[in-house]
Amino acid sequence: MKNKKTDLSELEQIAREKRKVQFYLRLMLGLGSTCGVMVPIEPFFTTLNELSAQETALLQKAKDQLDQSE
Repeated sequence: MKNKKTDLSELEQIAREKRKVQFYLRLMLGLGSTCGVMVPIEPFFTTLNELSAQETALLQKAKDQLDQSE
């Protein structure tokens, strides 16, 4: 049971981090378009991809544990 709570809190943390990165991406894109400046967005997408991969791995782990318990 404790492991499920840990996984859930990790998923919640990842979701919060993804929202932060998305917020800052939109902020930088808005500032860039307003100021007419090119903003490097590759680091934002790299971070989002890494967070999504972590989220997918945790969801798969939870699914596997659920399948094993049945």
